Amino acid sequence: MAGIKINTGIIRLEVDCDGVKDEISFNPNDVIFMENIYRLMSELEKKKKAYEETEQKLNANTGIDENGIPVNMKERLSLISDICFYIKGQIDEVFGVGTSKKLFGNANTLDMFEQFFDGITPYIQSARESKLSQYKNSASRNVML
Repeated sequence: MAGIKINTGIIRLEVDCDGVKDEISFNPNDVIFMENIYRLMSELEKKKKAYEETEQKLNANTGIDENGIPVNMKERLSLISDICFYIKGQIDEVFGVGTSKKLFGNANTLDMFEQFFDGITPYIQSARESKLSQYKNSASRNVML
């Protein structure tokens, strides 16, 4: 039987979360995926500003308790926890339910998100650049015809 091969552009990446290996996949050529990524990045930028404002307010209170712990430590930890759960939820929305568990396990630190986005960005940029060059080449050929 004859067959065809279809390459949709899915990227599969091995994830090593503290020695536990798994895999995630995404398609930077998929229009819906890219819309969701751009939406996520925009929302994260807004959240970052709100986080920074809240952090400044918390930092303004320099009081410490009898153990030398900031009096607003509970609020500080709650803020970081809220941010982590929000970002994990957004990652699951864009990349599929369970992705954040594969990526981060049970960890809740802010730097792990930067590692993730830094890790996938080259794949997204490469796919986008490839698509743009295809459109430019196609437009050039059409003008010459």
